[in-house]
Amino acid sequence: MWARKMTGDLIGFWVLWHAFGGFEGLEKNYGMHRSTIWRKVAKFRMVLHAHPDEYVLPGITIDTESFWAAAVENAQRAKRSQV
Repeated sequence: MWARKMTGDLIGFWVLWHAFGGFEGLEKNYGMHRSTIWRKVAKFRMVLHAHPDEYVLPGITIDTESFWAAAVENAQRAKRSQV
């Protein structure tokens, strides 16, 4: 059971790593604490034997341009619905 949770956490971290632009993006734009990022990178390397920058998830690519365009659109829609 814990292996599934860890796998989900690591894949989620990998997605966030790429969507937010790595260490600095996670820290500055996502608000993740530096020690949390270091801890997650260490766990990622221990389990998957690669750094998040180097690891490739077969069949999964992240289109960061589309991701951020949709994020902006969703934020604007949410803001309009609050008025």
